[in-house]
Amino acid sequence: MKTVRISLGETEYQEQHYDPRGVKLKPGDQVVVETKWGQGLARVLATFPMYPSQKAAEPLPAVLRVATTRDRANEERIRRLEVEGKASCLRKITERELPMKLVDVKASFDRSRVTFYFYADERIDFRELVKELAQQLHTRIEMRQIRARDVASKLGCVGPCGRQLCCKTFLKEYEPISVRMAKDQGLPLNPSKLAGMCGRLKCCLRYEHSMYEELKRRLPKVGSPVEAPEGVGIVKARNILTESVVVELEDGAQITVKAADLIHIGPPLDENSPRNSCGGGGCSSGGCGVDVAPNRDHS
Repeated sequence: MKTVRISLGETEYQEQHYDPRGVKLKPGDQVVVETKWGQGLARVLATFPMYPSQKAAEPLPAVLRVATTRDRANEERIRRLEVEGKASCLRKITERELPMKLVDVKASFDRSRVTFYFYADERIDFRELVKELAQQLHTRIEMRQIRARDVASKLGCVGPCGRQLCCKTFLKEYEPISVRMAKDQGLPLNPSKLAGMCGRLKCCLRYEHSMYEELKRRLPKVGSPVEAPEGVGIVKARNILTESVVVELEDGAQITVKAADLIHIGPPLDENSPRNSCGGGGCSSGGCGVDVAPNRDHS
């Protein structure tokens, strides 16, 4: 399926794909499209010969037509309606002392509906607010409460990485993120470092988490007895990215060894397990938990 990538404005995602439905388009063209708040005017950013990741059960929204002179003139009236609606809503929120933050205002292309997006920590009774706005703007009013991540995606910002926020450019769905992901990646558990511009855990913590999980499976756990070329010892720490471990030898010395260079790895020891030495050819006492196969050559 041929698709086009559409820009719906500064407060919307910049990479939404649309089905042109046979309309010949090129980057820079203004078009009328279907949006979640009704019809809207948009600009074509790029064209694509196909969109392979789109599921058949989820059809793409449609490009209705190339924008006409009348459509472009109507855009000015829409913008004035949005500006007027935002000013009125902010004033009424202040007057009523409502605990909500107005984030964005969107009017449909035919001006039959104006949608107000707001953020609040709790449920808000905005019935009277809706009535007053409807009387003033003479159109249907919708109030939509959005989450903190949605606020960041609408307002946009530059993240600590120096790039536009992922939620502003391409991220459409927010998967669960936990502090455990930061622990697995060895990051300092500093809330100011782990939080994104929205105040929640950074979405990018999930991007590499599967890689860290895979690398962790390749390394012996802390407390595991191992046999390294330098001798037998216990794993004290792991460096996931370098795929190496810190081993404390029998004489107390600590060395860093690549996991691939370990000769043998035993199961992790319990805290109360005896930690007798293995001599050199394996475990005779069973204290360290290392079993060496018979007739194994350690030379």
